[in-house]
Amino acid sequence: MKSYLPDLLSDLATVCRESHQDPFISLSKQIDEVPRTRLPNPSNETLTSRKSLDTAISGIPPNLSLRVAGSNAAQQSPWSEASRGVPEFFSGGYAYSILVDEHGTCGPEPIRVGLLLQQDHVAYPGHAHDAEEFYFILSGTATWRVDDQHFQAGPGDLIHHASAAIHEMNTADEPLLAIWAWRGNLGGRFWYESNPSIDCPLS
Repeated sequence: MKSYLPDLLSDLATVCRESHQDPFISLSKQIDEVPRTRLPNPSNETLTSRKSLDTAISGIPPNLSLRVAGSNAAQQSPWSEASRGVPEFFSGGYAYSILVDEHGTCGPEPIRVGLLLQQDHVAYPGHAHDAEEFYFILSGTATWRVDDQHFQAGPGDLIHHASAAIHEMNTADEPLLAIWAWRGNLGGRFWYESNPSIDCPLS
C-alpha cells in the first residue's frame, strides 16, 4: 500500500506557505526537508478512534485543501489514547498519533507531526509545553483559548501556540480532528495550568 505521508507532508507544506504567516512559512521549509521515504508506523485503533473517527472524517469539508491527505492519514493512523496527566488532571477523551519525528534532518530545530482526535463534549483543560505548536483544523469546532485570547476554531483554521503558551480546547456537538506539529524542545516539559509544577511526560 502506498504511504500516505508524502502527500500529507506536501499538502501541509503548501498550506503553510499559502498562510502568509511567518511561523507557518518557516515551518513549511522544515516540512519540505522531511525525507519522503519515511514509513509511518502501523495503524492502530483506540477507544476514541473507534467512537469518533468516522464522524470526524465525514465532517471534513469537501473544499478543504487537506481533505484527501488528512482523511487518508486519519484512517491509517497509529492512534494512541491520551496519556499525559490522565486521569489526574484530565479525564481523557482524546487520541493522538505521531506520524513524523525528525531530529537533525530538517534544520536546527527538530519537528514532530501527528494527528489529534478529540471526542465531542470534551474539555481539554489549560496546558502548556516547551515545544512550539501548530494546529491545522480538519473538522469539528471548538472553543479555543491561547493565554488570554478566546475564539471559535473550525475547519481550515490554522492556530499557532508559542512555546509555553497556555491553551485549551473545548468541543461541543462534534468531534475535533486536526493535524498538529511541534518543533523546538520536543523533549521538554508538558504541564497543566492547574498544576504547573508537575511535569506530565508521555507514558
